[in-house]
Amino acid sequence: MVQRSLVTILAAFGGILVLLGGVLGLLLGYGRYDYGLRYGVVGVAVIAVLAIIFGLVILVYSGVTHLRGPERSLTGGVVLVVLGIVAWAISGELFLVGLGSFLTILAGVVLFVVVMIEGPRLQTPIA
Repeated sequence: MVQRSLVTILAAFGGILVLLGGVLGLLLGYGRYDYGLRYGVVGVAVIAVLAIIFGLVILVYSGVTHLRGPERSLTGGVVLVVLGIVAWAISGELFLVGLGSFLTILAGVVLFVVVMIEGPRLQTPIA
């Protein structure tokens, strides 16, 4: 059970970092520091909004993986890894988004490994 709490904390913290990175990217993209010079103001706004959306999805899904039973956690680990990879690929140039995506991927891998190790010990009822 400790591993599941660790996965929830890692995924939630990763989601918070992705969300915070998206908000900061959105705010800094309009400043005079030319943060959005590479992509333009609209490009940075789109990347930041996508990061905010992925941060919210990761936050919600971190809670869902904690509430699910061990039989469904394998899928939860794979989904967390995919969400982390997609968030990293889309807006990983924002530092906090990249860090949060890494933590989300790490949470998914930990959940996947825990389920694979404890898999033979799971007892399923026979109908």
